[in-house]
Amino acid sequence: MAQGKRILALLLIAAVVSLSAASPVIACVGKTLVIGTTGTAQQNLLAEILTLLITERTGTTVKTAQFDSLAALHQAHLKADVDIAIGYTGQGQLEILKGEPIQDSAALYSAVKTRFNEELNLIWLEPLGFEEPTLVPAGVSGQAAPVVRKDTLKKFPALARLINKLGGAIDQATVARLQDEAAQDGARDVARAFLRENRLI
Repeated sequence: MAQGKRILALLLIAAVVSLSAASPVIACVGKTLVIGTTGTAQQNLLAEILTLLITERTGTTVKTAQFDSLAALHQAHLKADVDIAIGYTGQGQLEILKGEPIQDSAALYSAVKTRFNEELNLIWLEPLGFEEPTLVPAGVSGQAAPVVRKDTLKKFPALARLINKLGGAIDQATVARLQDEAAQDGARDVARAFLRENRLI
């Protein structure tokens, strides 16, 4: 009788251990990532590139959400209504962090990346390869890069490595060409063609 109880207890323990080991996987099933944009042609194109890269390579559902300003998008990012956004280091430094202009691109990226991580729990990934001037006075050009919530990267450990495959892949000439093509053929088709050309999907 005692042996039977001991066996039953061991079976229950084994069941609990196996369920707790499986729970992180179960928790990720059906998870949706949200990419936020400010609705410009460039933002929408880059969002399509990210969406297709993630869905084709991981099977994760990705949705886009459009906001009418950088401030609104940033607030949604902070509140976890958005997982990923395309940031520009010039805007990040001047409009979000309210910092002083930094002319050197590498120093600007480093400063913004550090403060976003430490103060906002937002992680700047590898720059895409092109720069955009800020829309506010100061004359600072900012590198474009995906910005992801820190807790999102914890839930999807392989996400940063995947997205960083775009690092340096979209230079100034490429982004201009892709935007021109997207105006004619649509952002989704152009994004898919770009990813296939670069063997990313």
